[in-house]
Amino acid sequence: MQHNHHINRSGDIYVIQNPYWFMLEEGLIAVMHGSPWRYDTHVPVIFSGPGIKPQQIQCTLHPVDVAPTMATLLGMTAPVSIQGMLLTEVINSNAYALFLS
Repeated sequence: MQHNHHINRSGDIYVIQNPYWFMLEEGLIAVMHGSPWRYDTHVPVIFSGPGIKPQQIQCTLHPVDVAPTMATLLGMTAPVSIQGMLLTEVINSNAYALFLS
């Protein structure tokens, strides 16, 4: 929830459902990627591109870490306001990476 809050755009109240409860009524739902529960916060992150070799890394990372890593891979300067950490495993190895957090 800390990374979800924006001082100018976020509301004053956050609704957090109980584990395995969903705020939708139709269809089969397995995850929403919006709750704070472990089953809903751990998803694989994959980097790939031309000439990139396979590699699997298990480590903790956060969605905000993708932006500085992508900026570096694209040869761009990351914005000054960026909050994430550069995933050096991707940059240093120049390899496809499947991160399982």
